[in-house]
Amino acid sequence: KFYLSIIIFFFATLQSQAIENQNTSFKAKEPEYIPAYDFKLHLLQELTENDSLINLSSFRGSVVLINFWATWCGPCVAEIPEFNHFYDKYKDQKFEILSISISDSEKQLNKFVKKFPTNYKILFGSPDEIGVVVQNYGGFNSIPVSYLVNRDGMIVRGYPSAIVGE
Repeated sequence: KFYLSIIIFFFATLQSQAIENQNTSFKAKEPEYIPAYDFKLHLLQELTENDSLINLSSFRGSVVLINFWATWCGPCVAEIPEFNHFYDKYKDQKFEILSISISDSEKQLNKFVKKFPTNYKILFGSPDEIGVVVQNYGGFNSIPVSYLVNRDGMIVRGYPSAIVGE
């Protein structure tokens, strides 16, 4: 951590010096966000007896954390208590967590959530369905990976590792 702090301080100092040395005025640009890819996957905890498919677009107007994970992934399992806490704390403010299992079957997931209960939505699909979603979110090689989607359906932040601690 100490070395990381030094590196961050060093680059921040260089950046501020470069800005001071510019003869032109500096105007901050608004960040450019990309639209979140819409998908349709199965919901593990069914909302109704007849409706077990979830579309990302149906959560427009909510802040959504999309989390890619698997039951065999230790850091993914470590996120569950944090995600339960986040979801319970912010669900009344239109916050959702859509946790997409990249490799587990419905049977494996049902067995898993009996041991590790989740308060948020667990999604799954066929290997082909999951493969398409993963490719449309960057084709990452490790998990967990999460994306924060704003109320307008735009990805505003990516998390390339476990989200734990405050």
